[in-house]
Amino acid sequence: MEKAKQDLRTLNKLAWETGKRETPKNLDSNIKKNTAFIKKCKTSLGTDLKTQLLNDINKLSLEKYISEIVGSVLEGMLKCKTSVDISACVEVISALHQRFPDSFTLLLSYQLSKALQTPTKQHLALLSAEQKEKEESARIIKQRTYLRIVCELWLVGVLRSVEDGIPTLSSVNIGGVETHRDTVAGLIGGSPTTTSSTSRKSGPKKDEGQFVYKVLHDMLTNDMESHINLPLVASFLKNYGQVILNRVPRKQRAAADQHDEEVTVPVDPESVVTPDIHALLTNLFETYYKSVATHLSKMHKVIKKMERHNNEILFARGELSDETKQRFEKATKAYEKILNHTQTLSDALDVDMPDLPTEDASAKQSIVSGNNSNMFNDGKDNLGNGIWEDEDARKFYEDLPDLRILVPDVFLDSQQPTNKEETTTDKKEPEENVEEDEPNANSPTTNLEEEDNNDVDPSELVDEAIENAGEDGGEENKPNAQNVQLEGLFARLPTCGNRDLIDSVAVDFCYMNNKNARKKLVKTLLHVPRQRVDLLPYYSRLIATLNVYFPDIGEMVLAALTHEFKGLQRRKTQDLLESRIKNIRFLSELTKFKVTPAHTIFHSLKVALDDFTNQNIDVVCNLLESCGRFLLKSPETSARISGMLETVMRKKNVQHLDSRYALMVENAYYQANPPDKSAIQVKERSTMELYIRKLIHEDLTKKTLDKILKQLRKLHWEDKSIHTMLVKIFQKIWKIKFGNIHLVAILASGLNRYHTDFGVQVVDGVVEEIRIGLEQNIFKHNQRRIAVAKYLGELYNYRMIESPLIFDTLYSMITFGHEYGRPARERFCHIDAPNDFFRIRLVCTLLDTCGMCFDRGSSKKKLDNFLTFFQMYILSKNKPPMDVDFMITDTLEMLRPQLNIISSYEEANEAVDRMLLEQLQSVKGTDGKLQEDGFEESEASDSSSDEDEDGPNIKDELDDDETVNSSDINEKNNLNDDEEEDDVVVLNNKKEELSREDEEAFEREFSKMMSESIESRKFEKKAAMLDVPIPMNLRGAQDRRTLAQGTNKVDTGKMAFTLLTKKGNRQQTKIMEVPSDSVLAVSTRSKQEAEREEQQQLKRLVLNYEEREEAAARQAAAEERARIRNQTRGKKILQMGGGGGGSYAGGSGASGW
Repeated sequence: MEKAKQDLRTLNKLAWETGKRETPKNLDSNIKKNTAFIKKCKTSLGTDLKTQLLNDINKLSLEKYISEIVGSVLEGMLKCKTSVDISACVEVISALHQRFPDSFTLLLSYQLSKALQTPTKQHLALLSAEQKEKEESARIIKQRTYLRIVCELWLVGVLRSVEDGIPTLSSVNIGGVETHRDTVAGLIGGSPTTTSSTSRKSGPKKDEGQFVYKVLHDMLTNDMESHINLPLVASFLKNYGQVILNRVPRKQRAAADQHDEEVTVPVDPESVVTPDIHALLTNLFETYYKSVATHLSKMHKVIKKMERHNNEILFARGELSDETKQRFEKATKAYEKILNHTQTLSDALDVDMPDLPTEDASAKQSIVSGNNSNMFNDGKDNLGNGIWEDEDARKFYEDLPDLRILVPDVFLDSQQPTNKEETTTDKKEPEENVEEDEPNANSPTTNLEEEDNNDVDPSELVDEAIENAGEDGGEENKPNAQNVQLEGLFARLPTCGNRDLIDSVAVDFCYMNNKNARKKLVKTLLHVPRQRVDLLPYYSRLIATLNVYFPDIGEMVLAALTHEFKGLQRRKTQDLLESRIKNIRFLSELTKFKVTPAHTIFHSLKVALDDFTNQNIDVVCNLLESCGRFLLKSPETSARISGMLETVMRKKNVQHLDSRYALMVENAYYQANPPDKSAIQVKERSTMELYIRKLIHEDLTKKTLDKILKQLRKLHWEDKSIHTMLVKIFQKIWKIKFGNIHLVAILASGLNRYHTDFGVQVVDGVVEEIRIGLEQNIFKHNQRRIAVAKYLGELYNYRMIESPLIFDTLYSMITFGHEYGRPARERFCHIDAPNDFFRIRLVCTLLDTCGMCFDRGSSKKKLDNFLTFFQMYILSKNKPPMDVDFMITDTLEMLRPQLNIISSYEEANEAVDRMLLEQLQSVKGTDGKLQEDGFEESEASDSSSDEDEDGPNIKDELDDDETVNSSDINEKNNLNDDEEEDDVVVLNNKKEELSREDEEAFEREFSKMMSESIESRKFEKKAAMLDVPIPMNLRGAQDRRTLAQGTNKVDTGKMAFTLLTKKGNRQQTKIMEVPSDSVLAVSTRSKQEAEREEQQQLKRLVLNYEEREEAAARQAAAEERARIRNQTRGKKILQMGGGGGGSYAGGSGASGW
């Protein structure tokens, strides 16, 4: 491109030096073709017609139509917006200049200098304010395009000086007579170029090459106060500052520094920008920039003063008047426009921006937009007062990412239009409504979208509000790479469900940022589905993050939401509840991000409170739930929101709201103003307790089981606090991971071998916890109860408890609370309702843990009986849900695969009755009376014997990954190493302390006695034990049978023996006859005789003892009677003597009177 411009500049300079070339004779002078050329120039000078225009310039005559060509070229210039079109326009004009340098170029220079002049003050004084604004906007749009093309023509050598221009096609100095330059009939013919050429060659003019400087000087000299032409200067420096001023923009240099690159400006020695022109232009721009900086500072002070005044009115009255809002908005827009252009000048001239003092870091620039609002405090000071629910909420709403750190500054340019008044231009030229900011952008066209205000769809309200918020109609969407990237970015938004994802979207958007993209982003954010209110906090965070550098995003969003809110309030009769909730929650979330100003959210709340009915109740409740706490805890808004909360509760009490609305209002009120409650006290634990809890709760695994057991055994068990602490930790099994419960049971079993009292307390606590759970039946404790039931089963697996405790617990689980200890359909139990199936879960959990151990002996019969009872319990309830049904099926199939499932409650009742009758008959004796304690003792002995048989087979029945054999536990506990034995301390509690000498003496005597006993019995012959007692259930029948044999049969010379056999689990007896003269019969008979004699002797001794006792008793009674008789006789004598003495005394007394 630079090479083409250099070649073009060489040809243009040569045309100035040589003048008009000789006209070829074969040029076409057809009027129709020449007129068509003029129309083409008027249509466009861009790339679409460049080739045709260049061919026509070389083939057509055109000398008779110079004035018309200049006029059409001026109109065609305005159609060139992009860099490509401007380059094509420069080539066409250069071709015309090379053919007609002394006519076309001179006339074009005059017309361009005239088009770039500013209107006079007298002309502007005759216009009204609106007309003046419209005219200035249209002039700036035209002059921006003209100035850019003029600069290009100046750089390629077409334009030299303003003085070169002539108003009409006439020349002077041809024989002292002024003649017309068009070679038409009636005027002087010949070649008039000789004298003009001679005059140009006479020497360079003083101001040659200063065309652009003269135009800019005249434009800016008279604009040092109002700065109306500031957009022209900003656009000029943005496009040509680097070429003309040889200065690298500050942002470009900063971006290059980040990538460690050097940016240099290429110097063209043949450039038309001479050092003198460079100095003049630099001085002109710097002077103008100083005046702009002064103007910006003054406007900044005015805006701040207006903002303070408006804030005072806002907090005093609650809202601003429309006139005040419009005046402030107008001043704010003007200030923002000057600020953006000043930033452009500062970047292009590489000078610092003027200092703009701010009262607060969060100074507000626009009341409507709420950008950087100063309505609220920073919020961090209020964290202790409860402005946020927790620390995560505070970070979400306050710790926003700084895009200046994550994105290069060049991408953070707000890129707002430099002149927003462009929207008011004439409708006949809609193409002029778009500002040309980027030199390499595609040619945009404006297209205003029409909205149907009568549509009731809330999405239409949003679209209408966005169109109203947009300053220009938006750009026409063209399918390009950037649009495809934007669509992909917008498609990610619904999936952004956390803070990091939404922050990454904000960073990615900065790289695609332009005005059209921002508008698309706002539309996408506002068109969030009504049901996805969960996305609103993340969308609000995205808006707040981008709003710092792109304030128009916040403005458009707030304007759209406010417009939608008003539209929904007008449509009270329509059911648009979801849209209303989405709208008010969006505004509330933006309030917490300090994007929505306080007066806007208070106005929305006031409007809803004024009509506190139907859907407005939902609006008020959602607003209070979303940002009520934030407004109440913020000092600036606390007083006002408190009054409104009181109003809400008064309206709720006065109006007759239904229960749903009343509950909603109360929930919203207490969520915004929660009652004061004390902070949760963190329990302080000792270092030893923390260590023990870490071992059991965190470090306990299969690999660390041995190590933890050793560590627990090394603790100071004599310390009651440590002992109590361990018992409490082992009892609260629900705080352990469910998969580690069996490991805790192994630890408890290992510790129980050395500290039996610890094991007893743990088991007592577990059983008590199960009992409490059955009594209370609290739903939130269900998981705890399941863990305790599994723990009890694991304690049985590792031999800390016996099977009777398991069966007692199982029966208590299904009978506790039921009348007569038996569940029944006709009897209701309030702690075990028919639709409560949790006890079934408890039973299944306990059976799944240890039920497989009851597969032989009496335990098997007990389990079978319980399963029958359990089925009756299940059938006494309602039909269980599917998961409970599956759990029951799995448990029964695992324990008894061949079990016949009872299908009806009546059958189950009959089976339970038969089972109880069999148990009753099995414990009856021969005389029909129940034997005392026989049932319990037999069960206990059977269960213990069964457990002795089953003990070695526990590992075979349990899963290898979840159980440990008792032998393994013994190996873990019995430490054979001397070093390890030294570390283990076994403590035995003794009730009575004995001296060391007494203990040694006792040990010696005990050892001596044991050795003597062993020596004496070493050679003792053991007698064969053939005569054993017959079982109780067979003894009665056998005795009756032997009695009958003895009375009815004669002696046959044989002795009958009863042979006891066992087939399976059933004992049987058979009668076996042995000859009387056999050794067995003789020894048995002699033994029986000896026993009979011994019994007779014992009987005699007992009878003699009784006789002696009776004789002694009779003797003692006789002696007692004699003693009593003697005592009685003595008393009678005393009584007689007393009587005589009394009479005698009385007589003597009488004689004395």
